[in-house]
Amino acid sequence: MNRISPLLPLLVSLFLSHVLAAQTPNYTANTFVPPYDGGYHFGANLGAYYFWTDQQLADIAAGNPDLNVPGAGVTSLRLSLPEGFVDYWGYDIRLDAFQHYDSLGINDNVVFVGFPAEEHRDPTMPCPGVQSEMFANLYEPIWDNGENGTPVNEQNFYAAYLWKLVQVYGPYTRYWEIWNEPDFDFVGNSSKKPGEPGNWWEYNPEPCDYAIHAPVQHYIRTLRISYEVIKSLYPQDYVATGGLGYPSFLDLILRQTDNPDQGKVSPEYPLTGGAYFDVLSFHSYPHIDNSLREWSDDVMGFVYFRHSDRCVDGMLRLKNQFNDVLRNYGYDGATYPEKHWIITESNIPRIQVDEYLGSNEAQRNYLIKSAVACQQNDIDQLHVYQLGDIETEKDARSEFHLMGLYTELDSVAKYEQRRTQAGIAYATVSHLLHGSRYDANRTAEMALPSNIRGGAFKHPTEGYTYVLWAMTDQDRSEQASADYTFPASLNIKNLHRRTWDFAERAITTVVPADAVRLTGSPIFLRDRKDEHQTDGPTLTSLSCSPNPFSGSTTVVLELPEATTSSLSLYDPLGRLVQRLFKAERLAEGQHRFTVDASGLPNGVYFLRLELEGGRTVEKKVMSVGN
Repeated sequence: MNRISPLLPLLVSLFLSHVLAAQTPNYTANTFVPPYDGGYHFGANLGAYYFWTDQQLADIAAGNPDLNVPGAGVTSLRLSLPEGFVDYWGYDIRLDAFQHYDSLGINDNVVFVGFPAEEHRDPTMPCPGVQSEMFANLYEPIWDNGENGTPVNEQNFYAAYLWKLVQVYGPYTRYWEIWNEPDFDFVGNSSKKPGEPGNWWEYNPEPCDYAIHAPVQHYIRTLRISYEVIKSLYPQDYVATGGLGYPSFLDLILRQTDNPDQGKVSPEYPLTGGAYFDVLSFHSYPHIDNSLREWSDDVMGFVYFRHSDRCVDGMLRLKNQFNDVLRNYGYDGATYPEKHWIITESNIPRIQVDEYLGSNEAQRNYLIKSAVACQQNDIDQLHVYQLGDIETEKDARSEFHLMGLYTELDSVAKYEQRRTQAGIAYATVSHLLHGSRYDANRTAEMALPSNIRGGAFKHPTEGYTYVLWAMTDQDRSEQASADYTFPASLNIKNLHRRTWDFAERAITTVVPADAVRLTGSPIFLRDRKDEHQTDGPTLTSLSCSPNPFSGSTTVVLELPEATTSSLSLYDPLGRLVQRLFKAERLAEGQHRFTVDASGLPNGVYFLRLELEGGRTVEKKVMSVGN
């Protein structure tokens, strides 16, 4: 995607002069969209938990080395600062938290805005007992002559709220998402096709039929106000749509203006809604959007494809549907600049509810595969819904209750949280790919067959990481297998292999480039010569900490050279208690993993490492307090 405008130098100078003047911008998203160079971000919806501060949640999202908290690989957050909240608590109520995010390396954050304080809410009742969700006075002038000390008109409540908010949080925010799911549809007209009664492609929705309870022109008006105010303060920031779910709603925005008279073009309302946002932000839950089933006349019913690859296809299908709408209105890089893309909510279930898919394996595979697919398709961020489970597993009543990177947080003491398999997988893909860029040319050179997916990612100093998996095609199954050989032209002999749980079980094995065995679970491969250790260990060592331990302990294995080995836990009588791994070709260097000893009787045990050639290394360990 070509995001660099030849008008950039001129527009930057216009931006700078405009910041000083703090008035209506003399450009729109129809003439310029700032280029983005921040790299792909592994995002998450932070959520709110009764016993946790936002700073503590950020610690476990990104990891805090000062507290020895490993984190879940999150590098950007989606946050909420509604007017009703900041008006009551003060506009700087979250400033300390945002500064803490920055100290952890969390940046290019998304903040969704809107949701007025009651005294600033539009009193209009579009139908009995249902009040508009929008701000009052949207059509008051956005700017005034500075009578009250600011260039915005304080009587335009939304403009005044944004002006104060962006000044405080602008240094820590890159994307301003206007509302949250403004197109949430209560009656189903959003999904109707042209020609069907009430469809959104040809008719405006009735205010009572969808989330904002207001004419769609009011939402376009908030985009226009947002664009003018935000760009006057931070011209390189992005105005984004509010996590859309329906391409028909995007069509509504693009085909009319903010004119309250049916969105007509007029001298006062000259531009349609696409002029007032830089980024298409959308939400994707493939398990509920019909991505995983097709109607079959042969069986007179639905045929299902409930697996992680089909979920990724569904996510991209929705993106392409949105893109078709954008291009239909000229947002193609020729007539008007192309939009950037982010996904601010996505996940699939960990539990099976009704006809939906649901498993740990499918969820963790989806998070890795979607991170690969986003980078291959110009999506700059994906924010997992959400950081922690909403309920414990025994209390979960909906598949949305168990979509966390951590199990339910309020049921554990601070910093004693437990990552789900999805959280471990997310931390792994973030650790191994953050800072790398997708390399389409290198991927093309790999000549992947149709039953294998993945790609090549290049880090500026660490070389290539290849993410590969065998494509799944069976309903409610993640099982798949394939063999892959790297082309001789790439000159790769052996690779270091890591699996989805590397963030928890940091074991690196060695595989030959001409015999890579793949399953439905992605693996990460790096050319062994790119990771050669010149100052590695000179002797084999096996350590365990803590020791004695209660519940679990971390084992660290140091190998001076690659070797085939097995590691097991035995009791004092020599009986096998737990096989940790068997006959793995481990790479030279350090390997680290956690041993779950919960339920293990108290007493003395022995870790035994068996190496090729008959060598063994033993370590005495002690379980206490179980």
